[in-house]
Amino acid sequence: MHSKPVYPAVLSLLGAGRRLLVIQDASLAEAARLHGQLSADGQPLELASLHGEAAWTGEHRSCGAFALLEVRLLSLLSSARVGTRLYVCGDESFLWKISGLARDSGLLDEEIERVKVGAARELYCVHCATQQCIGAENVVVCSGCGVQLMVREHFSRRLGAYMGVCLDAQRPHGEGRP
Repeated sequence: MHSKPVYPAVLSLLGAGRRLLVIQDASLAEAARLHGQLSADGQPLELASLHGEAAWTGEHRSCGAFALLEVRLLSLLSSARVGTRLYVCGDESFLWKISGLARDSGLLDEEIERVKVGAARELYCVHCATQQCIGAENVVVCSGCGVQLMVREHFSRRLGAYMGVCLDAQRPHGEGRP
């Protein structure tokens, strides 16, 4: 499907001025590999991690909570100049939350590179507007309205979520409703 995100296998390093790396979990091998790739040319790299110490950098920059990571990222982005590139590593839910913050701070989508690790993703219920985190399953019960939802491949970049639509037209109000 055209709207489903595609994550490139190779990162673009050309033309990058300031580099920011935001990772969901510093203990992931993919995060260490990404840090090595981004810092190999000697250009400075600023790091923020939601969980875990980045032992491979010799620094501890773990925020521990998403709200703290958000404050740190917004602080870093407030001084961002033209040419700043943001690299984000984590599950799909994390990638699009961070991307939304970056876009709201003025970064263009072309200045954000995403590396997907893990299966968590966001689902938006088109019936009640509830957004919830799910795994790789294709059928989910909405936590807001109780409707059994089919997870469509349609992805909203604005919401950072896949669309969930009623699976059974004979039960459009879910199990718990008349």
